[in-house]
Amino acid sequence: MKNKKMVYILGLAVAIVWGLIIYRIVDAAGGGGDDAAPVAVSNLPKEPYNDFSVQKDTERLLLNYRDPFGLVKQKDTADLRTKRNFIKTAAATPAKPAFNWGFIQYAGYIRNPGSNKIITIISINGKNEMLAEGETKSQVKLIKNLGDSVQISFNGKTKFILIKPSI
Repeated sequence: MKNKKMVYILGLAVAIVWGLIIYRIVDAAGGGGDDAAPVAVSNLPKEPYNDFSVQKDTERLLLNYRDPFGLVKQKDTADLRTKRNFIKTAAATPAKPAFNWGFIQYAGYIRNPGSNKIITIISINGKNEMLAEGETKSQVKLIKNLGDSVQISFNGKTKFILIKPSI
């Protein structure tokens, strides 16, 4: 008889706990509705959590960097008496003129379906030449076929020529 009473008491406790859990889930999912009691807001100022005391700031900023926006002219703080040695390297090495690659143009490609080998068609001075990777014609060497460009070499200089999509 003692055991039977304990089972009923524990069963009732479990039912109450599960009832509260289900009630809270249903209440939270339902949003509370308009009949929910308004929440009182406290107007008391919050105290800061004071675990450590605030120490006085003893650091100083060094404002000796240049103005990133260029609004203020930088003062020359260098000693005017120091001798400055300038090396004139611009006059010693004349600039080479830019090389015009316009006479070499990509014209297309042909793919062999059996061997999957690509033959690239390149226009050199208006004359179409068919080149595979590593071949040279008219001093122009096709180094590599890439997905969006071809790499060529002419007189020891290398350049990537972009493949322009047809319109």
